[in-house]
Amino acid sequence: MGQKTGTAATAVWQRMSDSNKAPSIAAIEQTIKRLRNVLSARVAGNGPGDIEEVHVLIDNKRSPKQVGRDIESALMSELGLRVDHRKISIAQVRDSEARAAEPRLQLVNISFSVDRRAAQARVTLGRDDDSFAGLASAPSYDYEQLRMVAEATLHAVTEYLHTAVENDDLRPALVVQEVKLVGAREAEDSVTVSVKLIHGRGDETLLGSAPVRHDLWQAAACATLDAINRRLPWFVE
Repeated sequence: MGQKTGTAATAVWQRMSDSNKAPSIAAIEQTIKRLRNVLSARVAGNGPGDIEEVHVLIDNKRSPKQVGRDIESALMSELGLRVDHRKISIAQVRDSEARAAEPRLQLVNISFSVDRRAAQARVTLGRDDDSFAGLASAPSYDYEQLRMVAEATLHAVTEYLHTAVENDDLRPALVVQEVKLVGAREAEDSVTVSVKLIHGRGDETLLGSAPVRHDLWQAAACATLDAINRRLPWFVE
Protein backbone atom coordinates (compact mmCIF):
# COMPACT_ATOMS: atom_id res chain seq x y z
CA MET A 1 0.00 0.00 0.00
CA GLY A 2 2.83 2.39 0.93
CA GLN A 3 4.56 1.79 -2.37
CA LYS A 4 1.39 2.49 -4.36
CA THR A 5 0.76 5.68 -2.39
CA GLY A 6 4.31 6.82 -3.03
CA THR A 7 3.97 6.12 -6.76
CA ALA A 8 0.71 8.06 -6.96
CA ALA A 9 2.23 10.99 -5.08
CA THR A 10 5.20 10.99 -7.46
CA ALA A 11 2.85 11.03 -10.45
CA VAL A 12 0.89 13.96 -9.02
CA TRP A 13 4.12 15.87 -8.30
CA GLN A 14 5.30 15.19 -11.86
CA ARG A 15 2.06 16.55 -13.35
CA MET A 16 2.31 19.65 -11.16
CA SER A 17 5.94 20.10 -12.17
CA ASP A 18 5.09 19.75 -15.86
CA SER A 19 2.26 22.29 -15.56
CA ASN A 20 4.66 24.82 -14.03
CA LYS A 21 7.16 24.64 -16.88
CA ALA A 22 7.59 27.90 -18.79
CA PRO A 23 6.05 27.82 -22.28
CA SER A 24 8.42 27.52 -25.22
CA ILE A 25 8.88 30.19 -27.89
CA ALA A 26 7.09 27.93 -30.39
CA ALA A 27 4.10 27.50 -28.06
CA ILE A 28 3.84 31.26 -27.58
CA GLU A 29 3.96 31.91 -31.33
CA GLN A 30 1.39 29.21 -32.01
CA THR A 31 -0.99 30.69 -29.43
CA ILE A 32 -0.73 34.16 -30.98
CA LYS A 33 -1.16 32.89 -34.54
CA ARG A 34 -4.45 31.23 -33.65
CA LEU A 35 -5.97 34.58 -32.70
CA ARG A 36 -8.47 36.34 -34.94
CA ASN A 37 -7.00 38.84 -37.45
CA VAL A 38 -3.38 37.71 -36.86
CA LEU A 39 -1.50 36.99 -40.10
CA SER A 40 1.89 36.11 -38.64
CA ALA A 41 3.87 36.34 -35.40
CA ARG A 42 7.48 36.07 -34.32
CA VAL A 43 8.76 35.98 -30.77
CA ALA A 44 12.32 36.87 -29.73
CA GLY A 45 13.59 35.68 -26.38
CA ASN A 46 16.32 33.96 -24.44
CA GLY A 47 14.42 30.75 -23.80
CA PRO A 48 11.15 29.40 -22.39
CA GLY A 49 9.21 32.13 -20.62
CA ASP A 50 11.91 34.76 -21.21
CA ILE A 51 10.39 37.06 -23.84
CA GLU A 52 12.19 40.10 -25.20
CA GLU A 53 10.02 41.10 -28.16
CA VAL A 54 6.80 39.99 -29.84
CA HIS A 55 6.30 41.07 -33.47
CA VAL A 56 2.81 40.57 -34.91
CA LEU A 57 1.33 41.28 -38.34
CA ILE A 58 -2.45 41.78 -38.46
CA ASP A 59 -5.09 42.64 -41.06
CA ASN A 60 -7.11 45.85 -41.00
CA LYS A 61 -10.36 44.46 -39.61
CA ARG A 62 -9.57 45.38 -35.99
CA SER A 63 -7.32 47.90 -34.32
CA PRO A 64 -3.82 47.00 -33.07
CA LYS A 65 -4.92 47.98 -29.56
CA GLN A 66 -7.77 45.41 -29.62
CA VAL A 67 -5.53 42.66 -30.96
CA GLY A 68 -2.85 43.55 -28.44
CA ARG A 69 -5.33 43.02 -25.60
CA ASP A 70 -6.30 39.67 -27.14
CA ILE A 71 -2.64 38.63 -27.22
CA GLU A 72 -2.06 39.54 -23.59
CA SER A 73 -5.26 37.75 -22.51
CA ALA A 74 -4.53 34.60 -24.56
CA LEU A 75 -0.97 34.27 -23.29
CA MET A 76 -2.12 34.70 -19.72
CA SER A 77 -5.16 32.39 -19.88
CA GLU A 78 -3.67 29.64 -22.06
CA LEU A 79 -0.02 29.66 -21.02
CA GLY A 80 0.00 31.51 -17.71
CA LEU A 81 2.46 34.00 -19.21
CA ARG A 82 2.26 37.70 -18.45
CA VAL A 83 3.87 39.84 -21.16
CA ASP A 84 4.38 43.58 -20.82
CA HIS A 85 2.36 45.32 -23.57
CA ARG A 86 5.41 47.44 -24.35
CA LYS A 87 7.15 44.32 -25.67
CA ILE A 88 4.37 43.66 -28.19
CA SER A 89 4.90 45.35 -31.57
CA ILE A 90 1.94 45.18 -33.96
CA ALA A 91 2.03 46.12 -37.64
CA GLN A 92 -1.18 46.45 -39.62
CA VAL A 93 -1.60 46.02 -43.38
CA ARG A 94 -4.30 46.94 -45.87
CA ASP A 95 -6.44 44.25 -47.52
CA SER A 96 -4.36 44.18 -50.70
CA GLU A 97 -1.14 43.98 -48.70
CA ALA A 98 -2.57 41.21 -46.52
CA ARG A 99 -3.40 39.11 -49.55
CA ALA A 100 0.09 39.66 -50.94
CA ALA A 101 1.67 38.83 -47.59
CA GLU A 102 -0.02 35.45 -47.41
CA PRO A 103 1.58 32.99 -49.84
CA ARG A 104 -1.64 31.02 -50.29
CA LEU A 105 -1.51 28.16 -52.74
CA GLN A 106 -4.47 27.30 -54.95
CA LEU A 107 -5.55 23.89 -56.19
CA VAL A 108 -5.04 23.57 -59.97
CA ASN A 109 -5.46 19.91 -60.84
CA ILE A 110 -5.76 16.39 -59.39
CA SER A 111 -5.30 13.06 -61.17
CA PHE A 112 -5.40 9.52 -59.85
CA SER A 113 -4.32 6.35 -61.64
CA VAL A 114 -4.18 2.66 -60.76
CA ASP A 115 -2.53 -0.22 -62.62
CA ARG A 116 -1.57 -3.76 -61.66
CA ARG A 117 1.42 -2.64 -59.63
CA ALA A 118 0.72 0.73 -58.08
CA ALA A 119 -1.72 3.54 -57.45
CA GLN A 120 -0.56 7.11 -57.93
CA ALA A 121 -2.01 10.50 -57.02
CA ARG A 122 -0.76 13.71 -58.63
CA VAL A 123 -1.72 17.15 -57.32
CA THR A 124 -0.78 20.46 -58.94
CA LEU A 125 -0.90 23.69 -56.96
CA GLY A 126 -0.45 27.22 -58.21
CA ARG A 127 0.48 30.65 -56.94
CA ASP A 128 0.54 33.61 -59.30
CA ASP A 129 1.99 32.24 -62.56
CA ASP A 130 3.93 29.37 -60.98
CA SER A 131 2.79 25.77 -60.51
CA PHE A 132 4.06 23.02 -58.23
CA ALA A 133 3.35 19.30 -58.60
CA GLY A 134 3.40 16.58 -55.98
CA LEU A 135 3.18 12.80 -56.36
CA ALA A 136 2.21 10.06 -53.92
CA SER A 137 2.14 6.33 -54.67
CA ALA A 138 1.27 3.06 -52.99
CA PRO A 139 0.92 -0.61 -53.96
CA SER A 140 -2.21 -1.24 -56.02
CA TYR A 141 -3.38 -3.86 -53.53
CA ASP A 142 -3.20 -1.53 -50.53
CA TYR A 143 -3.94 2.16 -50.95
CA GLU A 144 -6.22 4.88 -49.57
CA GLN A 145 -7.22 7.45 -52.18
CA LEU A 146 -7.92 10.37 -49.85
CA ARG A 147 -4.72 9.90 -47.89
CA MET A 148 -2.69 9.69 -51.10
CA VAL A 149 -4.27 12.90 -52.39
CA ALA A 150 -3.41 14.62 -49.09
CA GLU A 151 0.17 13.35 -49.28
CA ALA A 152 0.53 14.47 -52.91
CA THR A 153 -0.77 17.90 -51.90
CA LEU A 154 1.88 18.21 -49.19
CA HIS A 155 4.56 17.10 -51.64
CA ALA A 156 3.45 19.93 -53.94
CA VAL A 157 3.65 22.35 -51.01
CA THR A 158 7.16 21.07 -50.32
CA GLU A 159 8.10 21.81 -53.94
CA TYR A 160 6.87 25.35 -53.44
CA LEU A 161 8.86 25.72 -50.21
CA HIS A 162 12.03 24.59 -51.99
CA THR A 163 11.70 27.64 -54.25
CA ALA A 164 10.46 30.07 -51.60
CA VAL A 165 12.75 29.18 -48.66
CA GLU A 166 16.42 29.12 -49.60
CA ASN A 167 17.78 28.06 -46.21
CA ASP A 168 17.35 24.30 -45.76
CA ASP A 169 17.41 24.67 -41.97
CA LEU A 170 14.37 26.98 -42.07
CA ARG A 171 12.32 24.80 -44.40
CA PRO A 172 9.69 22.75 -42.49
CA ALA A 173 8.73 19.13 -43.07
CA LEU A 174 5.07 18.22 -43.56
CA VAL A 175 3.56 14.82 -42.77
CA VAL A 176 -0.02 13.59 -43.13
CA GLN A 177 -1.23 12.19 -39.82
CA GLU A 178 -4.87 11.41 -40.48
CA VAL A 179 -7.54 11.87 -43.16
CA LYS A 180 -11.22 11.42 -42.36
CA LEU A 181 -14.51 11.63 -44.24
CA VAL A 182 -17.03 13.17 -41.85
CA GLY A 183 -20.78 13.04 -42.37
CA ALA A 184 -23.52 15.04 -40.68
CA ARG A 185 -27.27 14.52 -40.75
CA GLU A 186 -28.23 18.06 -41.68
CA ALA A 187 -25.06 19.17 -43.41
CA GLU A 188 -22.94 18.11 -46.35
CA ASP A 189 -20.09 15.66 -45.92
CA SER A 190 -16.63 17.06 -45.34
CA VAL A 191 -13.04 15.82 -45.28
CA THR A 192 -10.77 16.65 -42.38
CA VAL A 193 -6.98 16.37 -42.53
CA SER A 194 -4.46 16.40 -39.71
CA VAL A 195 -0.92 17.48 -40.68
CA LYS A 196 2.22 17.41 -38.55
CA LEU A 197 4.49 20.37 -39.22
CA ILE A 198 8.09 19.82 -38.12
CA HIS A 199 10.55 22.71 -37.90
CA GLY A 200 13.62 23.83 -36.03
CA ARG A 201 11.69 24.83 -32.93
CA GLY A 202 9.72 21.61 -32.60
CA ASP A 203 6.56 20.33 -34.18
CA GLU A 204 2.86 21.06 -34.12
CA THR A 205 -0.35 19.54 -35.42
CA LEU A 206 -2.41 21.50 -37.94
CA LEU A 207 -6.04 20.72 -38.74
CA GLY A 208 -7.96 21.54 -41.91
CA SER A 209 -11.34 20.72 -43.36
CA ALA A 210 -13.27 21.20 -46.59
CA PRO A 211 -16.82 20.34 -47.68
CA VAL A 212 -17.39 17.70 -50.37
CA ARG A 213 -18.87 19.86 -53.09
CA HIS A 214 -17.61 18.25 -56.29
CA ASP A 215 -15.64 15.13 -55.41
CA LEU A 216 -13.72 13.58 -52.53
CA TRP A 217 -10.30 14.15 -54.09
CA GLN A 218 -10.85 17.90 -54.31
CA ALA A 219 -12.13 18.01 -50.73
CA ALA A 220 -9.06 16.11 -49.47
CA ALA A 221 -6.67 18.47 -51.26
CA CYS A 222 -8.54 21.59 -50.12
CA ALA A 223 -8.65 20.34 -46.52
CA THR A 224 -4.88 19.80 -46.62
CA LEU A 225 -4.34 23.32 -47.92
CA ASP A 226 -6.71 24.66 -45.27
CA ALA A 227 -4.49 23.08 -42.63
CA ILE A 228 -1.22 24.63 -43.81
CA ASN A 229 -1.96 27.78 -45.81
CA ARG A 230 -2.13 30.14 -42.82
CA ARG A 231 1.19 28.84 -41.52
CA LEU A 232 3.16 29.43 -44.72
CA PRO A 233 3.83 33.14 -44.02
CA TRP A 234 5.83 32.07 -40.96
CA PHE A 235 8.40 30.37 -43.21
CA VAL A 236 8.18 32.43 -46.40
CA GLU A 237 9.51 35.97 -46.18
